[in-house]
Amino acid sequence: MRQRYVPLLSAGLLLGLSGCFIDVDERPVLPPYRPVLMSRATLEQSVALVPARPMRNTGKIYLKDKYLFINERYEGIHIIDNHDPAQPRNVGFLRIPGNVDVAMRGALLYADNAVDLVTINLANPADARVVGRTRNAFPELAPPEPASIEPEYRPENRPTDAVVVGWQKVNN
Repeated sequence: MRQRYVPLLSAGLLLGLSGCFIDVDERPVLPPYRPVLMSRATLEQSVALVPARPMRNTGKIYLKDKYLFINERYEGIHIIDNHDPAQPRNVGFLRIPGNVDVAMRGALLYADNAVDLVTINLANPADARVVGRTRNAFPELAPPEPASIEPEYRPENRPTDAVVVGWQKVNN
């Protein structure tokens, strides 16, 4: 009698559990991103020391002597005079589109300017000057969520002289 129920129970379990499988091809829908583009000519003229501005989307912090260099993701670097830590003074903002990383050696600051590497002389941080540029030193900036680029924004559909300097979420 007991052996009669085993096939019936097995068939019932198979039918009951068959609806629990998840399709592995289904992926969560991520919010799409649009590249922020800049022409190559504009990119090469874009690095400049501009007046200080409020910090919004900060990244890495670099300390050199009595100065703090605070990255503003994809936009540039805040220069803070920290001679008096009780009263830090915002010297200015070093506009570097596409910037996410920075390093220093001596008085030279090395920063990514989207796909380029720029060298900036900071012997006097209030008078920062670009002294070198290595074109295409880095790969294109990746989107925050790689699988979320809409077809019209993919590299093959962009102007040939365009450089990605950031990513912006598309509002649907």
